[in-house]
Amino acid sequence: MKYKIFIITVIFSVYNTVFAQINIQNELNKILSTENVEQRIILADTFCVQLAKMIRIDATAKKIDAPKRISQLFSKDKTVGIYTWSIPAERGIYKYYGIIKSPKGIFILQDVNINSENIANKKLTSGAWYGAVYYDIIETNIDGKNAYTLLGNNLQGILSNRKIIDVLSFDDEKPVFGADIFENQDYYRLIFEYNARSSMHLVYEKDRQMIIYSLLVPINPMFEGDYRFYVSDTSCDGLIYKNGKWTLVEGVPFERGN
Repeated sequence: MKYKIFIITVIFSVYNTVFAQINIQNELNKILSTENVEQRIILADTFCVQLAKMIRIDATAKKIDAPKRISQLFSKDKTVGIYTWSIPAERGIYKYYGIIKSPKGIFILQDVNINSENIANKKLTSGAWYGAVYYDIIETNIDGKNAYTLLGNNLQGILSNRKIIDVLSFDDEKPVFGADIFENQDYYRLIFEYNARSSMHLVYEKDRQMIIYSLLVPINPMFEGDYRFYVSDTSCDGLIYKNGKWTLVEGVPFERGN
């Protein structure tokens, strides 16, 4: 009898996993196919809450069965998970969604990046988050506590894109974004804005333990300061982590295979 109960439990668990996977894909398809922007955002907000409830079931941060549109990053010890994705809003602008799983709970991130001023030098919380889809996580340390440097994409509209270096840490078990971790800089995060038709490299090379990024320059001197008209230069700089700070290294060769 115990054997039968075990078999039924396993089958039920597998069924739930498959169902959850189909549900996530179907919900995203429904959201993306909704033409009315307001209705699309309502559906997307609801979906985020539903996904957070599903993630809450796991004892540790684990990968969920979801399409590639949802980025999933994890700390090495699997105690912290970061799930991020975006939904098109209007005029080429995207709304960003995120969920943080830590040993102390689940936190839904609220995107405030649109029309945010001086966002580069502000510490933010889960309730006021500079939205991005993160694609890499680098474990660092702030004053003896675990912290995570995040590399992400942020599509600003039809004219410009952004790449971001942000920092996640925890204060009283709650997530905090941004930190005084860049040597000789007043910024809590680095934001690179450039022309939407251009591209920019922002990668972490594990072999060199260095963040490498393209230098950006205006297409024409007349566009100085208007980052919608900035493009990648042929040169790169880097950041190497030492003494608790990301420290600038100028003139770093970039290997395109990374």
